[in-house]
Formats: sequence, structure tokens, C-alpha cells
Amino acid sequence: MRTLWTVASLAAVLAASACGLPRTVPAQAPATATVTAPSTPTVTVAPPQTVVVPPPQTVYVAPKGPAGQWYAQPGWINAQPWITITPAAGQTPCQWLYARGYSYAQAYAAWAQNGYPASWSATNDGYPCQKSYGRQH
Repeated sequence: MRTLWTVASLAAVLAASACGLPRTVPAQAPATATVTAPSTPTVTVAPPQTVVVPPPQTVYVAPKGPAGQWYAQPGWINAQPWITITPAAGQTPCQWLYARGYSYAQAYAAWAQNGYPASWSATNDGYPCQKSYGRQH
């Protein structure tokens, strides 16, 4: 309350002197002010956390095989089950595979697993079973 009274009195004196009015200050005890410094803030630091980063993964891309198709990849060919081919008289291995519902990719794998015999390619262009399955490349 005393601080408020001191500020009000000082404001009145300044206003009066600015307007040219005679200065009258009521007699009072000298003002005192108490200044307290702000307290030091408390800083809280979060505990360190462990971050697990997985190691990089290596991706191998196999080169394209002779036909440039996915089924010509050695890894895929080697993963295919072995097909025992028993064609009838006058029937080619490709005709036998086609008649039993094997896909061209499976026929290609069988051709590769049998050592890429030239007799499987009627056109001698390095692609098997084109007469049975049609052009696949």
C-alpha cells in the first residue's frame, strides 16, 4: 500500500510541474523499496534414451538371364522342383510339358535343369519350347 501511495504522490508532483503549478509535496517518510531477485529456475533434463538402429540390408540383384525374363534367373531356376520328363514316342519334351499344364517358366526351368539341350529349341535361337508355348521373349 505504501508503494502505491508513493507512486501516486510522485505522479501528482510530476503532473503539477509539467503544468506549471506550484509544487507541493506532502510531508511523509522517505519511501523504501525491497527488491528480490527471481529464483534460479530448475532445469529438468530427460534421462538419455537408447535408440536402436537396424543394420543396413544388402539387396542382391541377379543379372538377367539369356531370355531377359524373371524366370531365367539362376536363383529362381535352382529353386524349382525337378521335373522328370517322360515324353511318349514322337513327342518332344516341350509338348509333354505343355500337355501336362506346365507354364512356360516351368518349362524354361526344366530346360535349364537339363543342361539347355539344343533340341528343345526348334528355331535354334536359344529359347526353348516356342512351338508349344509360342514366342515368350
